[in-house]
Amino acid sequence: MINHSDTSQTIYDIKDPVYWDKNSFDQEMERVFDVCIGCRLCFNLCPSFPSLFDAVDAVGDAKREEAIKAGRVEKSERSEYLDLPEGEHASEASIEVEFRGEVSDLNDDQIWEVVDLCYQCKLCDPVCPYTPDKDHEFKLDFPKLMTRAQAIRTKERGVKANDKFLANTDFTGKLGSLFGPLINLTNQIGPARWMMEKTIGISRKRILPKFHINTFEKWFKKHESPVTDAVDKVVIFGTCFTNAHDVEVGKAAVAILEHNNVECIYPPQQCCGAPHLSPGDFKGFEKQARPNVEELSKWVDQGYKIVVTGPPTCSLTMKKDYPDYLGLDEKVQKISENTFDISEYLVYLHKREQLKTDFKNEIGTVSYHVSCHVKAQKVGFKGRDLLRLVPNTKVSLVNRCSGMDGGWGMKAEFFEDSMKVAERCVNDLGQKESDVVCSDCSMASQQLAQASEGGVTPSHPVLEIYKAYGLNEN
Repeated sequence: MINHSDTSQTIYDIKDPVYWDKNSFDQEMERVFDVCIGCRLCFNLCPSFPSLFDAVDAVGDAKREEAIKAGRVEKSERSEYLDLPEGEHASEASIEVEFRGEVSDLNDDQIWEVVDLCYQCKLCDPVCPYTPDKDHEFKLDFPKLMTRAQAIRTKERGVKANDKFLANTDFTGKLGSLFGPLINLTNQIGPARWMMEKTIGISRKRILPKFHINTFEKWFKKHESPVTDAVDKVVIFGTCFTNAHDVEVGKAAVAILEHNNVECIYPPQQCCGAPHLSPGDFKGFEKQARPNVEELSKWVDQGYKIVVTGPPTCSLTMKKDYPDYLGLDEKVQKISENTFDISEYLVYLHKREQLKTDFKNEIGTVSYHVSCHVKAQKVGFKGRDLLRLVPNTKVSLVNRCSGMDGGWGMKAEFFEDSMKVAERCVNDLGQKESDVVCSDCSMASQQLAQASEGGVTPSHPVLEIYKAYGLNEN
């Protein structure tokens, strides 16, 4: 009998030697999985939980079939239990307990399938009733457990080639800034994509984001700010995705901020490091993240806030993962406490009565896709709140994961699983009529566009606010 309240192996400090102890990890995995199969609230959130539940149920079914073949029990339908004489139900129920699948019955392949199907959407955290945030004695943190699993395996076998490639976003961005048109063309050629799949594991079916020669960083260096009497000042953290692939979102964010008399600067920066966390590569993560900490903390000391203009994964990483995996020193704490997603920051300005509402154009009806890593930040739906500031705008929420999560959805082995999750989201979006679909996550937008075959092409909230202000007409 597993003691669900025994949290002695619930260790997520990567500097603690026990974190890396395989026996400790196995005990914690068994405890957490046993709680999960008895609860099952997360059955429809991601492929990881159905994989666990189906595997355990299949073990139970196999036990029953063996008992039937051995003649220990008769094959019967569950409905026949209703016809049992009074007093015999308990006897039958006790037999049924024998056919319950247990976590200890699972083999390594089944366990690691659960681990690999977790793409760190973190949607289980707000749903789970047993988390530390809810002061429950079980102290479940499924995403951190999955990262621990990946980290222990990576320590044993090293970082896989596709994980190394997907984590090197700054390098690929630099290549894109030099050879963007050529790379974009190559990414559409079948044999080239086949070779990419065979060598680095990127699915040949995945439509890859286009590179821009004129990156957001290049644009900003040439940009002249009109702000003379600033009400606030911010560091723009452009993110590798905005810099290389989604330049218009970065430009719109700066235009909106400067329209509201916010001083913007763009100091040296690199990818936040999030891709290194997927395989539990903490050394790579620290190497990537630490220069950002050193640079950005200087600006926080000078009164600047950090505004992230790219996918909310990046702001989540700086707020939550920097303290968890770099250690909560003074510099990391400053960054964690002073980082805002762009929509979050604009709503913050509005609450301080410093956001202009001189909108020239209406947006209309919006279907707002709630991206997972916005939800995981537990700050509310600021993109929705921002859109609602425009008069006559009606916003309805579509609370469904897109199934992308950056690198996970890129990989050949998970592409089909990724698309299945996305199809459910596309279906939910199709149930609502709207003038525009919005998402704070640019990568989710790309995923939904592919899954819908171009039928759904989400816009970022700041792009809609940019147009509402009429800044695109200048």
